[in-house]
Amino acid sequence: MLILVLLLSSRPAAQDGNTAWVSWARSHHFPISTLESSPADRFEDLQFFHDVLAGRRIVQLGESGHGVAEFNSAKVRLIKFLHEQMGFDVIAFESGLYQCYSANAAEYTADVTMRNCIFGVWWTAEVIPLFNYIKATQQTDRPLLVAGFDTQTSNLQGNLSRPAFFARLVGAIDPSRAAIVESTDRSHLSGINSPTSREYATAHEAELTEFYGYLERLFHDNRARLTEEFGDEVPRIAERSAWSMLRYFEQLRALLARPGDLVEGGGFIRDRGMADNLTFLANELYRDRKIMVWAHNFHIRHDQAATTSTNTQQTMGKWVAERFRPELYTIGLYMNQGTAANNDRTVYSITPAPTNSMEWVMAGTQSPFLFMDFLHQKSEDGNAWMFQPTFQRDWGTGGFTMVPRDQYDGVLFIDTVRSPSYLY
Repeated sequence: MLILVLLLSSRPAAQDGNTAWVSWARSHHFPISTLESSPADRFEDLQFFHDVLAGRRIVQLGESGHGVAEFNSAKVRLIKFLHEQMGFDVIAFESGLYQCYSANAAEYTADVTMRNCIFGVWWTAEVIPLFNYIKATQQTDRPLLVAGFDTQTSNLQGNLSRPAFFARLVGAIDPSRAAIVESTDRSHLSGINSPTSREYATAHEAELTEFYGYLERLFHDNRARLTEEFGDEVPRIAERSAWSMLRYFEQLRALLARPGDLVEGGGFIRDRGMADNLTFLANELYRDRKIMVWAHNFHIRHDQAATTSTNTQQTMGKWVAERFRPELYTIGLYMNQGTAANNDRTVYSITPAPTNSMEWVMAGTQSPFLFMDFLHQKSEDGNAWMFQPTFQRDWGTGGFTMVPRDQYDGVLFIDTVRSPSYLY
């Protein structure tokens, strides 16, 4: 407690900036009592979400950086609450589509499920409780399902079963091609999971396009037949996995040929593909379920191109907002100070946010953890920062201006953070 008090006292004084903004924030936020959850957690401090998220089927949970222990803990607890009390049955990660779907297999342990599905940036002590929870729910009548919407492959390990998966479906249609499909997919997976993946995608463009295009068409044209044998989900996942590979190769080629293209280059291709995959999950695979989305703030913002960032590409949040606006609620996660880790796990320091920034306003509430709703606010003097270009920071360091209410429906703010405890 003493450490927290000292950290809070190190913030810029409210009078150094817009005191009306801080005063408004103090009376218009929801304090959160803890980021840690337990089996006996009754979530009393999260009950406001019943009103805030009323009528929403898709809730996007962002993060201003991937390497933040408190972001992981906060999202794990929020996911448990949304599953237990608000009927959300799918958690969709910014990770490989096939990998996360196949990771639902009952025989996997929580540890294997996590490592087969999500990127290594989340292989942490703070995230593993979520996968323990997921495994526990498999024994109930309302399991929490894992999904992925990335066109990229999260890691090679989670894709080791895919060649045999493709071959099994192809064998039901054309047994003579099953073996070659299995060996070809295995070879291409090895190529794109190598340090020269961009060069591989470029050098093998014709054969990759032909092979995965063939699989996509085959699964699509024979969906009815495959559904009879494998059920409804499996053929759809197979078709979408082949489609995702085509987008991934397109992304890799663009990154090699046009590395400086931040508008319609490799990043744009990936985000467009992720939006299409999330749409597939929401409209086809899980059309009758409520979905939670785990991704970086950058991907879920509603209009990245409207910010003053040097990267003005359109991200998946733009398409998702256009397609699902009445059903959507997007939550950005932000931090004020402490330490965090880059994707390569190097730790860096975060100094308190500058005066009159979005994070500075929220830090002025003196609540170490809080949620603030944007969607249901009307503009007034005290929240003008929400409706006008305001400075904010990605990764807790680099920053740019944006209109907060145009980008998010709400923000979960954590004052002091630390880097995660990585497991592997």
